[in-house]
Amino acid sequence: KEYRRQRQMCIRDRPPPPPEYYKPISDEAFSIYAKNFEVSQRKLNPEVIYLDDSHPIWIKERIKIDVGYDSERMDIVIFRPKNNRIPAPPVLVYPGANYYRTPPEIDDIDPGEYGLDFIVKSGRALIWPALKGSMNRITDMNETFPPNDHYRSQFRKLLVNWTVDTHRTIDYLESRNEFDINNIYYLGMSYGSIATTHVMVFEPRIKASLLYVGGASPTLPPLYDGINIFPRLTTPTLMLNGKQDYIVPESMALAMYNFLGTPEKDKRLVLYTSGHWPLPRNQMINESLAWLDKYSSN
Repeated sequence: KEYRRQRQMCIRDRPPPPPEYYKPISDEAFSIYAKNFEVSQRKLNPEVIYLDDSHPIWIKERIKIDVGYDSERMDIVIFRPKNNRIPAPPVLVYPGANYYRTPPEIDDIDPGEYGLDFIVKSGRALIWPALKGSMNRITDMNETFPPNDHYRSQFRKLLVNWTVDTHRTIDYLESRNEFDINNIYYLGMSYGSIATTHVMVFEPRIKASLLYVGGASPTLPPLYDGINIFPRLTTPTLMLNGKQDYIVPESMALAMYNFLGTPEKDKRLVLYTSGHWPLPRNQMINESLAWLDKYSSN
């Protein structure tokens, strides 16, 4: 035990490799890696838990579907706009760390928590899948915040689970004529702008992404695989961050922006004079809606 403790201390004290040490994964290696994330078709067996149209702005739905692993089913909470254009472009929400630690009750989820009601007011739908390890699917918080090698291995499995969850969610949306399946977007908040962004590498149906207060370590490869995957992420991406953010400092935001394989013309990083959250609301809304409009096909 003492030997392991000293060895771990030496590893922590070791200076990080220079940035050039991390290189994009080769095409050959990526083709092998990607096989882990192939998702087959299956029946979703959707079940409507409830439909609530009492709110003046949106219709709230809770749906449950099969995800196809471990005999599990996943809830999807939907907020679609009232009295607006149909079909509505869906915006998939990938929430912050609190949804993986001390989440609200699934029926208490509200667009106002992150100030996302502007998405629904713009005529788009907010789609809130209960990803593996979050909300009412938490079994072991160490899986989403791995403290050791054992849980890092579990985290790799979570990357696969999240890819499947995303794929099934979009499959479900495609079965509904209320949603514009040609304009599907990713919205990540903090943890959802760091860890779960991996799903976009394997989901071409996502048109563009909004990443709020996200980033990557400038001295470690993205994700726990030890593989530099971010250069494979080419989704048009808007990053909104705070210069005074002590959780995701500016260096992490810049590292992620530079890691991304998205062409320069299709990625944008905005740094506000603010902390981790909230960001300046009016500016955030204007940037977000302009980005969604830019990557919207009629």
